[in-house]
Amino acid sequence: MLFLNQKLGFTIVFLLFLTGSLMGKSIPVGMTDPSILQVKVTVQYPHFIQPWRFKNPEIRQSTGIYIGENRILIPAQAVYFYTSIEIKKPEALKVYTAELERLDPDLGLAILKFNDPNASKNLKAVIFPNEIFLPGTGLVMESKDQRNLEEKKIRMIRLDLDAYSSGYVELPFIEIQSEEKLDGVGELIVDATARIPQGILYQFKENNSGKVIPAFSIKHFIDGKSFLFKGFRFKPLIDSATRNYYGLRKDDLGVLVAEIYPGSSADGVLQLEDVLLEVSNFKIDPKGYFDHPKFGKLNVSYLFHNTNDIDSSFGKKIKLKVFRNKKPVSLELDLKPLPDSAIRIPYGNSRFQTPKYLMLAGIIFQELSEQYLTEHGNQWRNRVSKELLYLNDFYRIKRNQNEGKVVFLSQVLPLSGNKAYHTAHQMILKSVNGTQVQSLEQLQTLVKESTSTYIHFVMSDGFEMIFKKEEIQTLNSEAKQSFQIQKDSNF
Repeated sequence: MLFLNQKLGFTIVFLLFLTGSLMGKSIPVGMTDPSILQVKVTVQYPHFIQPWRFKNPEIRQSTGIYIGENRILIPAQAVYFYTSIEIKKPEALKVYTAELERLDPDLGLAILKFNDPNASKNLKAVIFPNEIFLPGTGLVMESKDQRNLEEKKIRMIRLDLDAYSSGYVELPFIEIQSEEKLDGVGELIVDATARIPQGILYQFKENNSGKVIPAFSIKHFIDGKSFLFKGFRFKPLIDSATRNYYGLRKDDLGVLVAEIYPGSSADGVLQLEDVLLEVSNFKIDPKGYFDHPKFGKLNVSYLFHNTNDIDSSFGKKIKLKVFRNKKPVSLELDLKPLPDSAIRIPYGNSRFQTPKYLMLAGIIFQELSEQYLTEHGNQWRNRVSKELLYLNDFYRIKRNQNEGKVVFLSQVLPLSGNKAYHTAHQMILKSVNGTQVQSLEQLQTLVKESTSTYIHFVMSDGFEMIFKKEEIQTLNSEAKQSFQIQKDSNF
């Protein structure tokens, strides 16, 4: 009997040790824990078609998660262009205010901080671990009213990669399914057994599927670390003719390096038309996947962008094996964050950037962004200039560091002094007085510092506009008065 008790005691100690090593600093979140907050944000979005004005204010409701030190974690989409933030604590009548402390547009998360240093009294911080339990059953913790916390069941299916909220960098997410109605506005996900935080729900669709930001990515963000980017795009190599062209055998693996971001991790290391065979000793198949020992088949971007401390490449050099000029070559990649300077045409979310404009002779010039195009409604691809659409689809990334932004004429405000050009719309500006235009700032300088009597604009399709320099400011003054525009530019 003594032997059995000793054996049982040893088993319990071993299980506790195993659980502790598995969970790390994981702390369960109980149904009654004061950790889930209600957040109401008033936002006022800029108008990308009429960039001198803002739209009417809107109210956005979101779930906030208290993470300690007077800070609240919420989806970034909730606070873009905010004017005020109000937070309600569980079972409290007082409304607290907060300000944005930090935001990551690619992960799609933001951290708020209470303005009142005593606002976090009686709140319990949620701690996000490195470990996630897949596949498994989870609970969605959401605060529907001030007193009651609801829980709904989900199935956590698998880990995959995608760009969050139309961000730029592909990051891991947990695919979920649920028969219950969910909002996808920042609800906390815990596993159903141990109630350990697994992530934050940021998207849920009518087909009963959704996406969760995994706990290890959230921990990485809360710790103040940056997110790294591999610096290149690849395309699959699945047809035999293309593989033969690059000197690959039928049973060889690998994907083709198709695009390299200037100034990025891959710039100067990889070359266009390199065939990527291995990353960190993992073999890459012709579709761009590798076999992860725990999560199964994953996109190769995981090996560069993953932030899970267990197998993250953060702060390490990544070993690559490529096939270059029909010969194997070994390389090392030192990962860096995405260089914003490599983006020629901004896409995805606005990244908190208001649209720039420059008015000359009552004519509005802008820099092309996907936000401008999507502002034209659900059928925007059918409503905008096909040339702008083509550039947005295929020329978002600079081909070299010297390539500039796409400056275009968005509209001509109807004035008597520019009536010869009233039909001009969504035309790409090529040059001014013979100098190629690469940004609005440069365009403003070219016109301001020109010693010529005339300013000669040439569009990419050959369309021309000519104004006397002295009449440009006169027409601008008329346009500002007639159309209630405050400034000639907003940069």
